[in-house]
Amino acid sequence: MRRAGALAVLCATLVGAPAAKAQSLLVDAEAGFDAARVCPTLVVRFAAPLDLLVQSGGQGASRIDLILRPDGDDTTEILEFDAPVTVPAPVSSAVAATGIALEQSGADLVLNITFARPVVTDATMAPDGRRVTVAVAEAGGANACLTSLTGGGDARPVDPSTPASDDGDDGDDGDLSGIEADFVEARAAITAQNYNRAIQLLTRILSAPENARSAEAQELLGVVRERNEQFAQAQAEYEIYLERYPDGDGATRVGQRLTALLTARGAPPAPLRTATDGTLARPDDDEPAGEDISLALDQAAARPRPATPARDTRRPVGDPDDAEEEESLPKLEYSGSFTSRYFFRQETARISDFDTARRSVDDFVLQNSLVNGVNFRGVYETADYILSWRADGALEFAFDDEEENVRVSRLYVDYDPKRSDLSYRFGRHLVRSGGVFDRFDGLTASWRRDEAFSAHVQIGSPVDSVRDPLFEFDRLTYGISLEFEEVFSHTDLSIYAFEQRAGSEVDRRNIGFELEYEDDVFFASAAVDYDISLDKLNYARVSATRRFEDRSTLTFSLDYVQSPTLALTNAEQGQAGQTLDQLLETFTLAEVRQFALDRTTASRSATLSYFRPWNDTWLFNADATVFRTEGNPASGGVPAIAAPGTDVYASIGVFGSGVLSESDVLSASLRYADTSSATLGLIDASYRFRPTERLRVRPRLRLGHRDLKASGGTEIFAVPTVTIDYEVRDSTQLELEVGGRLSRTRTPTTLDNRTETYAFLGIRQEF
Repeated sequence: MRRAGALAVLCATLVGAPAAKAQSLLVDAEAGFDAARVCPTLVVRFAAPLDLLVQSGGQGASRIDLILRPDGDDTTEILEFDAPVTVPAPVSSAVAATGIALEQSGADLVLNITFARPVVTDATMAPDGRRVTVAVAEAGGANACLTSLTGGGDARPVDPSTPASDDGDDGDDGDLSGIEADFVEARAAITAQNYNRAIQLLTRILSAPENARSAEAQELLGVVRERNEQFAQAQAEYEIYLERYPDGDGATRVGQRLTALLTARGAPPAPLRTATDGTLARPDDDEPAGEDISLALDQAAARPRPATPARDTRRPVGDPDDAEEEESLPKLEYSGSFTSRYFFRQETARISDFDTARRSVDDFVLQNSLVNGVNFRGVYETADYILSWRADGALEFAFDDEEENVRVSRLYVDYDPKRSDLSYRFGRHLVRSGGVFDRFDGLTASWRRDEAFSAHVQIGSPVDSVRDPLFEFDRLTYGISLEFEEVFSHTDLSIYAFEQRAGSEVDRRNIGFELEYEDDVFFASAAVDYDISLDKLNYARVSATRRFEDRSTLTFSLDYVQSPTLALTNAEQGQAGQTLDQLLETFTLAEVRQFALDRTTASRSATLSYFRPWNDTWLFNADATVFRTEGNPASGGVPAIAAPGTDVYASIGVFGSGVLSESDVLSASLRYADTSSATLGLIDASYRFRPTERLRVRPRLRLGHRDLKASGGTEIFAVPTVTIDYEVRDSTQLELEVGGRLSRTRTPTTLDNRTETYAFLGIRQEF
């Protein structure tokens, strides 16, 4: 639905620029973290603006489909492609994505993301339409991320005697040392009675996949919430522990604490005090549960831990005999992974023209490339500061044109002095504060006064693509964001302001806020972004979710989005390659501002979604979206684009876990779309099973039919695939996917039969 980006592509074609290749539309993907929802995230980037219309199969499934709308009918021919295109999935067990593919489906695009385990997800599109962020929580788990997405666990409890995931991963790739560091810091925060900080750290540990500290963190989170007089939350945390770890070492102790909490008379437990020896002491000898928090900490640390992966380079934390070694400084920790993936796609097109009786057969290679990626993280800690770094990048070699493409998604260093409230990050990184920026090269300085308030200042240059050279600084961006937690009861607020300059002119000057409210049964959020330079609303969103006792949820959202994001440089679109400075030599600044507004398209949407677990095996979800986009007026020599009208999308899906065997996963969904260019019906079914402990097989079949409104034709298509994952050993995984797409498109004058086959082979080595 984002027509402004379509205008750029169309006008470039009219002035002789080569048409955009479908392969370039899908740029890259990476793993991240959403601190607000305490969720790991998968971020997928696109070369052109797209709209996210609906998410299907995302609640408790091992794959999701995101239906995206390109920039209207004018780009259908330019962006039309029948073969799915892919980018490598990021190496992260927290996200556990195993495949990312984009394919054409009528006038729409379908972004298919597969995961190594059943997940609950929430996808949001950035205001500029070039980035979709998917928050990922493991289905069947019990952690803060899952709670933030659904209001509670949505699948069967995880057996603590088995790994939380069935993909053989032992933890977040490279994040195990981070988990240990968070646990040590959480213990220190508890000792200092900084309970809010401890809650934040323990929640972050629990947001990761099941790991060596999950049980301890779950117990301590309940204890800390109780000491922080958050009695309802403490009760919930204790109950989660007993549900997930009924035979755990702390089950008896947690049961006693829960009983004491439920039977306590009126007055809440007295706050902890610091003993003369520096340990935490009980306020009263007759305190319920019979144990102080320091004892709980010591017992948690002394309990036997599951074996950590060999790639964890630091000494295991928690052995009392090694306490001095554990805290000895300075110390160095590092981890990482290397991936190598080969992609091949080939298509055969057989076209018959009824009028001329001509037939043609064309064979061509869509993709033949090797992508090598590296992920490296490290931490160096002294008594005075913590220095950490991260490098994520890839080198792609295309065999057909023998070209190499370097991608740098992250390359930064963090400096965190221990005796200061300030911290710094420099390099290529993501700025998440207040939703101000995307990726940029530069410096972020953060100041946290306490858990209720923090401030962030950024200065640098925006990065449009991971292929951009480092520190190009073609535009200057600077801004500030302020975050307030519990500004009102159950309410968090973030406000921000920033400016971006292109040469001597202001490109963007935005102010905005994000407001979130959440209690036990209701969640609501609102966000507004306004460009005060162009004097126009850039983005607005209101969303509300109601959680019910049967664990079902109902969500309604309204969106208003400008695409691309309002900026003075939008005036360059359709101007035959003229830059902003060149336009200002011919037109006045007021005229150029109007051109920028005319090249920007507003869209409105309303979405209603419902999710409900039927029982311990089956889950159900349904959603519907109504979408409407404005047109673009003619100005500056650029022709007008008419509004495409109203589009309607709907889907229903079911997901089953443990249907035929304990480890299998079955999912099926039906999708319907009525758009300005086509009417689409799609059936999607998949089944995952494990023949052996280290082998996982996932066959999948999609069958679709669409009526093409412009040509009066019809298309039927089938997309069968088989994905095989094999764990050679704990640190080495092999991936194989083979499949194809068969389609037949009949119009009054032509018959088009296409057969596409593809294969993907990859290996991942962790260290």
